[in-house]
Amino acid sequence: MKRFGLVVLALLAVCLAPVAAADKVFNPAVVDIAYCVPDTTNPFVGWLTTSVQKLAKQDGYNIQIADAGNNPAKQLEQMENFIAMKVKVIDLMPVDPNNVQDVIRRAQKEGIRVMVAGTDTGVQDFMMNIDQYACGQSIADLCTDWILKTFTKDGKPESLPTGGKALKVIVIQDTETIDAKNRSDGIVKRLKDFGKLNVVIAAGETMLMTQAMNIMENSWQQNSDAVAVCTYNASAAVGVNEYIMGQVKVDKAKFGVFTGDWSEEFQTLMNASLQNKSVARGTMRIAGPQINGKPVPLEQATWIYMKDLYTGKMSYGKWAKDAIAKAYPENK
Repeated sequence: MKRFGLVVLALLAVCLAPVAAADKVFNPAVVDIAYCVPDTTNPFVGWLTTSVQKLAKQDGYNIQIADAGNNPAKQLEQMENFIAMKVKVIDLMPVDPNNVQDVIRRAQKEGIRVMVAGTDTGVQDFMMNIDQYACGQSIADLCTDWILKTFTKDGKPESLPTGGKALKVIVIQDTETIDAKNRSDGIVKRLKDFGKLNVVIAAGETMLMTQAMNIMENSWQQNSDAVAVCTYNASAAVGVNEYIMGQVKVDKAKFGVFTGDWSEEFQTLMNASLQNKSVARGTMRIAGPQINGKPVPLEQATWIYMKDLYTGKMSYGKWAKDAIAKAYPENK
């Protein structure tokens, strides 16, 4: 009987044991970390910020997301507010990486550590970014791989039409920052090096969905024979997709949109292209860096770096390079 009682007590101890206690008690009234981003309506930015915020909350930290609406002045104001709130860490995706240096220095003087994602501002405590030129090349490769699969029987470039019949690809660039220019240059150079395409640079530039629709409408007047479009990012690709899906004369099975940045929303759009219910057929995904020799998903790595800065450490140096990977439609 005594032995039975001990067994019962042991089982109760196991059942009542706490499950993965958070690092600290979550307090919604206290902002621990500020996450300053250009535009959360961008599918990639929206997915990443929400995912990181959830991971932080599980550990007991409160991350406040500040959406600048692509307004650099508004982003500076948001950062000033966070400095006044005395947050411990600011993670910044700059709208304009050329005008944030002074406010970053002010934050650092107040003991706030600043992590920058995207373009090197030169004054951050920690930097996280990718090789933007290689990203652009990957976007172009997604496009040319699909063209070979769709328009040739043998998958060889020499089987594509040339001269006046060369297949046309439209590129909607963004060159406002050095990183944006590098990605756009990577797309254009790789497409032109392919050698079998008529590459048309759209008259306008954008990262935004609505503007991309307008640019596409204008480009289409002279280039309605195009078979593909490459855009700087997923928001612009969504705009192009909407425009093309509204053109009744376009053979949707023979049209593709390719871009950079991944989100669950964009993956769903790509999956729909398997039935030609969209023309979004590929994107470049930021796969995250390697930490301690092992690849870590982007959202998890971002939180690891934020938390490390919050606790006053610099365990991972001052710079993290994210890997990139191609993402395709998935048959679910």
